[in-house]
Amino acid sequence: MSKRKPKGESHVRVYAHEMRVPAWQTLDVDARALLLELRALYRPSQGNVVFLSLREAMRRLHIGQRRAQHAFAALIERGWISIAAPGGFSRKTRHATSYRLENESTGEPNSIPRKPYMRWQPEKTR
Repeated sequence: MSKRKPKGESHVRVYAHEMRVPAWQTLDVDARALLLELRALYRPSQGNVVFLSLREAMRRLHIGQRRAQHAFAALIERGWISIAAPGGFSRKTRHATSYRLENESTGEPNSIPRKPYMRWQPEKTR
């Protein structure tokens, strides 16, 4: 009997060519795990917008606030994600920051993913 995934079940994929770029190789394990969590939250029907609060990221990764903040910052710096809309307390209801996955298109017709992480290079130290 073969074990097949149920039809329509989502999955998370990191391609080998993505793992060979410096933007992946210089990430710590927290940032790599966070990227997988963000990709797991992606739903094409919602456009390229993923919501994940800092507190929820801490809970999912079993890490503290500083490590979670550092992981978000590393992903943004290297071009894996970008901020679609900042979160805050300015509305009547609190809302989490929404992120855009840079490996996915914007959802508009004929749009292609930017993938800036493929071109990212670490700063050279003197």
